[in-house]
Amino acid sequence: MDYAANIPSRLSKWLYLATFVVGALTVLAFAPFNLYPIAWFGPAFLFYALTKAKTKTQYVKLSWIYGLGLFGVGASWPFYSLYFFAKAHILIAVLATILFVVFVSFFSTGLFGLLASYFRHNSLYSRLLLFFPATWVLSEWVRTWFLTGFPWLYLGNTQIDSLFAAVAPITGVLGVSFVCALLAGTLLSFYFGNSVQRAVQIKADPINQMVSNKAFVEERFGASVRVVAAFIIVVLVGVSFVLSQINWTEKKGQSITVSVLQANIAQQEKLQPANLLPTINLYKKMTRQSQKSDLIIWPETALFDSFDRHMNSVVLPLQNSLKNTNKAILMGGFYLNENQGVENSVLAITAEGRDIYSKRHLVPFGEYTPLLKYLRWLDNWIQLPYDNVAKGINNGKLIINDYSAQMTICYEDAFGTEMITALPESDLLINVTHDGWFTGSLEPYQHMQIARMRSLEMGRYMVRSTTNGPSGIIDDKGKVIATAPIYTKNIITGKVELMQGTTPYVRWGNWLIVIVMCLILLLGLMFKRKD
Repeated sequence: MDYAANIPSRLSKWLYLATFVVGALTVLAFAPFNLYPIAWFGPAFLFYALTKAKTKTQYVKLSWIYGLGLFGVGASWPFYSLYFFAKAHILIAVLATILFVVFVSFFSTGLFGLLASYFRHNSLYSRLLLFFPATWVLSEWVRTWFLTGFPWLYLGNTQIDSLFAAVAPITGVLGVSFVCALLAGTLLSFYFGNSVQRAVQIKADPINQMVSNKAFVEERFGASVRVVAAFIIVVLVGVSFVLSQINWTEKKGQSITVSVLQANIAQQEKLQPANLLPTINLYKKMTRQSQKSDLIIWPETALFDSFDRHMNSVVLPLQNSLKNTNKAILMGGFYLNENQGVENSVLAITAEGRDIYSKRHLVPFGEYTPLLKYLRWLDNWIQLPYDNVAKGINNGKLIINDYSAQMTICYEDAFGTEMITALPESDLLINVTHDGWFTGSLEPYQHMQIARMRSLEMGRYMVRSTTNGPSGIIDDKGKVIATAPIYTKNIITGKVELMQGTTPYVRWGNWLIVIVMCLILLLGLMFKRKD
């Protein structure tokens, strides 16, 4: 049989288009849609497309295009902030959003394609079941820290309501992403079956003047491939079930009643100076309505001004109302530090005193803009901030009476390795945020999904207070036990158990999963087949 054949150097444009569409559809796996099995089938199609690729460039292009669909639909919400609230010209807002999506896609799924291309000469099934899942995880990990990080749309977050989420207390969300990618590989292994063609290099025949120096060779694996794939699925389900029965942390025997204030103040109203006093009065009224609770939490920058300017009119009266009690109020606002820098902060007010936490991980081009003073000429096109926000220097631990909380502001709760710095000493997690900048987009729902994963990873209850929602109380298993509809005014009240103990993830952070993934790829490079 003559196996010589010309192998097309170009891939079909329809394959690229289909990859883009599937990437966009993968967003359905995330909140608010929560169709989590799509997180297995979406990457499975990308892996299938990569089996058609022959060059490193094709690997990168296919993966990048998949990312353009994923982030173009799932993470294009910066447009809302730029156009509706920063008053950017629509052309500037569209261009900036496109550049953002292109950049994030390239350094996420594009990076995955680049790493995966180094294993394109390994056997098909080793790629599907080992090297593609490992490179996917490493590309997500890079996104947690590269250029301050953008830990959004991780495959693992989609599984918070599935059995596979039980892996998170050991490996963090990256380990759950590995499970998703591995399931994608097993599904594709079932599709390909036990016989597959692969391209091999052959020497040119100078006598017969062969046109191509490549040929197709058929490899037969018997029944082994589908058996192995089925075994992997059974193991993943079995291990996840066993892990779901383990309580990594335990209750301290002390619970508190918490009220979360969701005032639902529209972003346009919040930015108007004339609305500052009515806003303060609204939060004070909601605080009085919650006076039976042990802890009352205002959202991020609920006091859209510095604490100092309202010390006598707001802070001290609230503190006086707590006399002879063991209650506390957490208020989001701005803190003027000793260097006259403005920090995005949360003030914890108790009868005995006050403690403060200031945001450590600032939003680039939102809370700080590099070379801001040289960009003032853009004020005609976009409303630039007056000045950069100063960075907090604490570790995230906030003392509240006889317990402590791991405190995060805004998207800080998306960075798991930064949150563990105040654990296991902290008894609960608290996040205050203001997702009103992205009103009407998918971002608020995705943010809540991420917060749920943090609770599961760390074995702690999380209390989330947002201006417009979704706010709520999340238990140590990542389940929402109290919430209210988004874009409604509500006071969400519930019991929170103070927890103690340590999950493996708190001990190791991302290093366990990253080291394991690197070892897998190292073995792949050592035993790479030379066709």
